[in-house]
Amino acid sequence: MFGISREKLGMIGLLVLVGAIIYSFNLHNQLFWDDADWIVNNPTVHALGWDNIKFWFSHNTLAGIGMQSNYYRPFLFFTFAINYVISGVNPFSYHLFSNVIHIINGLLIFLLFSNVIKNKLVGFIAALLFLVHPIATEAVTYIAGRGDPLYVFFTLLGLWLFYSAESKKLGWPGVTTSSSGLIAGKKNLEVVTPGWLSWQKIVSLVVLVLGLLSREVAIVFPLLALIFSIAFLETGTFIRSILNSLKRTWPYFGVVFVYGILRLTLLNFNNTLNFYTTPNIYSENLPVRLFTFMHALFDYFGILFVPIKLHMERSVPIHLSPFDWPVWAVILLSAGAIYGLYRLYKKDRGERTFRFWFFVFGWFFVALGPVSGITPINAQIYEHWLYLPAVAIFLAVGYGFSWLLNFLSTNRKGLRRLMVGTFALYIGWLSYQSIQRNIVWGKPIEFYQDILTYEPDSVRINNNLGNRYYDEGNIDRAEYYYQRAVESEDIFPQPHYNLGTILQARGDNHGAIEEYKKALLINPYFHYPYQNLAHLYAQQGDLVKARELLEQLEKIRPNDPVTYYSLAAVHQAQGNYVQARAYAEKGLLYAPPNSKVRQALEEILTQLNK
Repeated sequence: MFGISREKLGMIGLLVLVGAIIYSFNLHNQLFWDDADWIVNNPTVHALGWDNIKFWFSHNTLAGIGMQSNYYRPFLFFTFAINYVISGVNPFSYHLFSNVIHIINGLLIFLLFSNVIKNKLVGFIAALLFLVHPIATEAVTYIAGRGDPLYVFFTLLGLWLFYSAESKKLGWPGVTTSSSGLIAGKKNLEVVTPGWLSWQKIVSLVVLVLGLLSREVAIVFPLLALIFSIAFLETGTFIRSILNSLKRTWPYFGVVFVYGILRLTLLNFNNTLNFYTTPNIYSENLPVRLFTFMHALFDYFGILFVPIKLHMERSVPIHLSPFDWPVWAVILLSAGAIYGLYRLYKKDRGERTFRFWFFVFGWFFVALGPVSGITPINAQIYEHWLYLPAVAIFLAVGYGFSWLLNFLSTNRKGLRRLMVGTFALYIGWLSYQSIQRNIVWGKPIEFYQDILTYEPDSVRINNNLGNRYYDEGNIDRAEYYYQRAVESEDIFPQPHYNLGTILQARGDNHGAIEEYKKALLINPYFHYPYQNLAHLYAQQGDLVKARELLEQLEKIRPNDPVTYYSLAAVHQAQGNYVQARAYAEKGLLYAPPNSKVRQALEEILTQLNK
């Protein structure tokens, strides 16, 4: 579809080479953090059977380990299952898969926008920045973050198909370009509207569905397609361009509407529109969320242009007033940008320069919209949330660089060489930063310690660091970080459960019981403490409490053979042999062949038969 010249092939080769070198440093990084719950401990991604596929499409992402989640990403889990079938928990295939998607995304950016804008250099610079910028590592190197590169792949592919269906051929033949490389006129523009019978548009709808099943924020695709159409497919008045573009894109809005209805009804697993189980000033006030987003926006632009001190679990303060710093500054700058865009519209009368900048502003804010706080989400800022919005900024940088090169091409060649050299150094520095981020992602303890230098009170990071020390046998350090986690903000059950396991191993059963109870008080769906707590009560002779806990666990994990074994054992100890037999037989339905739990269930049945 794309007319690929020898020069373009050279650029493609360079992009592939740069992306492959930078991300070769993560190929042997181990799986950790959410990878444990989403892949390693999740039996539903350990095979590609029909039962697992049905499970992905009918349950939330954490249902496989017996927990609740707002997320619904069946196609993402399909890719995890492919990796698991190939290599189990060996990380190489997982990272290779994610890296390849990221590189392909860079190539799609180059091919799509160099043709649309008719300037190879703008498209190349945008793609190069996309591939080398270290903010992408949070989406690419973190396997549980694969939803970002996956939905962006489907978004870019969908736009490619949409554009190819709307144009007789990609690119605008016969159109002259300005010195900046943007379209200077509108003569000979060959755009057709073949309706929705073209295979490209039909396939683009399928691609949109796959994007939605990869990550929820793919709901922005119809708006991005609308902005794309207004900016690059229309030549009439701006209002008429909007109306014509709505005619082009309405089926995409229809698909997203149906998806939204399903997510709010049949697929509403854990309050889709609000990640907060307990109301607070942030979750209950839209102005507060938007003021806080202004601060996040300030930080986003900082790490886009000077990406230093990058880390997960970033935080920004909750802002109650538009007069807080930097909220008021961002509001003023945004108002100034909108006014500047309006002046450009009046001057340019809706022609190409205005439409390019309209696209840049529109793409950035639409892509960032789902994580702006309009709906209460689980955090205020994450680097990987910039993965798609940053494309607009990189296009703007490419445009500015191209314009300056043309401006300096005649009488200031020395300054031109200095600019090219400076930009090359900047690209080198970004590449180095990305390599360093890939390396630190491969050292979990250093990774968590690095985050704690910026976010010392993060409950999740303190707990995760404790887990790493626990796995290495350093129980004292593990206990220290678990205690820090519960002292920082006592809102997660995991640190209490982890402390309970340490106390139980030391023989402090009373202390362990109290910690397990605290964990279940915070989240009664957190299944891990139930077995241990039931075991401790059974040891104390309180079989009634043990049975009650296991019956609650059965409701949370109805397919867990270990739960049925424990219930069978308790009923056997109580003399309830009929119930014990029923639970043992039910457990065999879910126990894997040749597993220890199957052997234990068969042993109970043998004893009952005697």
